[in-house]
Amino acid sequence: MTYASSKELSFEEFITQYGDNTRYELIDGELRDMQPTGLHEAVAGSIAGRIYV
Repeated sequence: MTYASSKELSFEEFITQYGDNTRYELIDGELRDMQPTGLHEAVAGSIAGRIYV
């Protein structure tokens, strides 16, 4: 999913606004929402299930 932005972000703006948030990444000036997929999602689900039990 791409975050809707009216302008491209510079690297400095990205670091200032989202530097400590690992959920987003900057690709060609566009802010992208990173979502777990495939194996990463399966491993995270397995770990969460074991913690819950």
